[in-house]
Amino acid sequence: MFFFVNQYLLSSNSSIEHAEIKRLKLFKEHKTAAKLVTRDFDNIIHATLGRFGLSDDQLVNMFDFFAGTTDYQGHNLHTKDLNLPIDYQVSSGSSSRTVKDGDRLVAEVFFIGGTYGLVDHVDYYDAAGNINLRAKYDIRGFKAVDIFFGKNNRPYYERYYRPDGSNYMERYYVQSTEDTPINSLNVLKNYQGKDRFFDDFDSLFAFFLKELNDQIAGTNTFIADRPAVSIKPVQQLGKRARKFLWLPISHIDDGQDLINGPLNGFLNDPLTKDRSKWDGIIVMTAMQAAVLQQRLGKGTPIYMINGSLVHQASKRVPMEDRTPNQLIYVGRLGSDKGTDLLIKLFAKVHQAIRDSKLTFYGYGSNEDTKNYQDLVKKLKLEKAVTFAGYQPKLDDVYNQAQLFVDPGRLDGQPLAMAEALAHGVPVISFNYLYGPSEFVKDGVNGQLIRLDNMDKMPATIIDLLKSPAKLQQLSTGAYENCQAFDADHTWVQWQAIMNK
Repeated sequence: MFFFVNQYLLSSNSSIEHAEIKRLKLFKEHKTAAKLVTRDFDNIIHATLGRFGLSDDQLVNMFDFFAGTTDYQGHNLHTKDLNLPIDYQVSSGSSSRTVKDGDRLVAEVFFIGGTYGLVDHVDYYDAAGNINLRAKYDIRGFKAVDIFFGKNNRPYYERYYRPDGSNYMERYYVQSTEDTPINSLNVLKNYQGKDRFFDDFDSLFAFFLKELNDQIAGTNTFIADRPAVSIKPVQQLGKRARKFLWLPISHIDDGQDLINGPLNGFLNDPLTKDRSKWDGIIVMTAMQAAVLQQRLGKGTPIYMINGSLVHQASKRVPMEDRTPNQLIYVGRLGSDKGTDLLIKLFAKVHQAIRDSKLTFYGYGSNEDTKNYQDLVKKLKLEKAVTFAGYQPKLDDVYNQAQLFVDPGRLDGQPLAMAEALAHGVPVISFNYLYGPSEFVKDGVNGQLIRLDNMDKMPATIIDLLKSPAKLQQLSTGAYENCQAFDADHTWVQWQAIMNK
């Protein structure tokens, strides 16, 4: 069994989760057992799976594991199912409802977003209006956890439940000097006949991975996907488990010498003094593999496995059928991703081609997103630049775009770039480490631009948008040059791990 170890699977995900989703589907296509492993409690994760085309048997969550609910089906739960006292007054509302006893607010019922009144949680208040209890419900129709609040409305205690109401875990918190809760104790109740105590979440997660490994016969393979959360727990697994570190990022931080600079803080120990604990290191590009191999030496097995696997398009969309002069960017929004830079560069494109448009698909922090929106207003681009937010399904978006633009400086591998090319969208990108040079062939499926040549990117975009024949040629080249990162080629790369 292959286990891909992460912290969570959210409604809006990063490239780490999207790579795992693609990987899970690939393994299923080839009838090879694999599961996503998540640490954090999430009452809607089983609905999230379906949103990304996954099923319950492709996930094992730590809380589900200890509750025995990994394959629990359940039912819908609405306000009427909470058995509130009949003399309480319940308001109406599409996202929440208040519960009152006369003039006193007793509770508020909150619904799961995107559903028709399915209960997410119920907040209960004391006579002074302070929250003292939050009952959170699993989307499968049972109370999953009670969260108790104390001074300053801070949580101090959590009690987790199975569908039958029995308690399987307790978590305790103390307040930091900044008045934020710190998890100080975790108790597994009557697990295999006795209570087990863990001082922190990491040690509980490590115990869970050990138990998971012990319950699955044979030699299992654990891949630590999210460095900050998964490295130490995976390293603690015994010799029966094979352990690989997946690098979703550059091993050196932006702003450093990207070849010889100091290692990323999360990766320093795993790639130096703890290197022998791994059966191998996995990176997504040949260039990063070569750079890392030179740095670590031949004694460390390093594997290159594409994370951006795509399928060949079943139908090609010609440029004349796409939205004229439509540019897109897909990915996280942030200064390290060059979001503000792209807006400024696009202003030059728009000045030359008045009907050109740029749409961002992805999420960023609220503060960053507002700053980018303010920049758009300042440059008077409100009618040309759109922030479309995070969207899990982008086939129609790619099929209508004429250019994919990437102003980034550093990455492990830009997954969306591969998706764009597979949909016949030429790519204009700065030639950063790592990925663009292994996806883009100048004059064939796009154009790579030296990082310090800021004027060339808008000039290149303008030239292509004014040259329909060139644009179509690059689109055809994009469709015809995906073999190196398609699903079949990626599966061949995985054999090096499977046959180790």
